[in-house]
Amino acid sequence: MKTLLADGPSESHPTEMRQFGRLAGHWATRITYFPVDGSPPHRVSGEWEFGYALEGRAVLDVWRWPGSEELPATGRAQDQECGLCVRIWDPRLRLWRFTFHGTARGDLLHMYARQIDDEIVMECATGGDLVRWTFADITADTFHWRNERSADGGRTWRLAQEVDARRLR
Repeated sequence: MKTLLADGPSESHPTEMRQFGRLAGHWATRITYFPVDGSPPHRVSGEWEFGYALEGRAVLDVWRWPGSEELPATGRAQDQECGLCVRIWDPRLRLWRFTFHGTARGDLLHMYARQIDDEIVMECATGGDLVRWTFADITADTFHWRNERSADGGRTWRLAQEVDARRLR
């Protein structure tokens, strides 16, 4: 389906497209959830796939847990995530417009993203909190991602989730 997926970035903004496009491929993930009540962290394995789309003008990803190797024959349970992210570079704003659709809880987040030094930072306000998702320590074969929340306008942040990823292909 060539109209949906693309082999690489659009010629119009190749440098910007590379910010997320360098993640194109299939990744194994180790996901850690940090409960708000301070109870012990919960860890699961998953997968994350990235690719160019829409004639190279967008970067899509699909986030899953459990991963395909651990998914039971009966399929994904209602509380297990299979989410879709769509990222489109906005040359007027010089930012990424980002949308996450989570199937487990019906989550829908609209965020803006930008590169800050060596990290890619996505931000939004939702339900009275600030939310910050950050890709860090990106190499050709690994990256680290974290989900942080602030209930006090950004003065302090609580780590809600983190992911360590290893490239499969």
